[in-house]
Amino acid sequence: MARTTTTRGAAGPRRRGVLAGGAALLTGGAAALLTGCSDGAAGTGEGTSTANRLRDAAGRDSVGLLERYDATIGAHDALAPRLRPLRAEVALHAEAFGTTAAPSASGSASPSSPAPSAAGVPGDEKEALAQLAEAERRVLDARTAALVGAPPELARLLASVAAAGAGHVFLLGGGS
Repeated sequence: MARTTTTRGAAGPRRRGVLAGGAALLTGGAAALLTGCSDGAAGTGEGTSTANRLRDAAGRDSVGLLERYDATIGAHDALAPRLRPLRAEVALHAEAFGTTAAPSASGSASPSSPAPSAAGVPGDEKEALAQLAEAERRVLDARTAALVGAPPELARLLASVAAAGAGHVFLLGGGS
């Protein structure tokens, strides 16, 4: 028995039509599609300098957070067990952005040499945590805003670190 094919008509597109349309798209729009996948600065060095600028800013933000964590830990020994894991993650974020992280906080300041940055930390633990959460939120907002101009690889890193920062805000009690 011979096989016969039927036409689809209004029931759906024909294979030849789909293939012909795909071929037309590839030949007519391939250059536009490929250009859309690049950062638009290939070969100019402009994309690299933008990435470096964004990476440096993110690294400085992480170092600022490290200093804030150290000051809070120095001012409130009781918070050290809660803050040390978050501080360790922030140190890893700084390293991911190519910034050398400060050594880990000891959790106690010696009486003869109190941490100079601890002076700006509120005496109330709840307020100190709230200010630390607010600092994390500001850095989170800056990293989220930087996503727009970041090349793809750096954008993924910024997004990942921003997500971790959102977790820190929540864990510090600053989540809504």
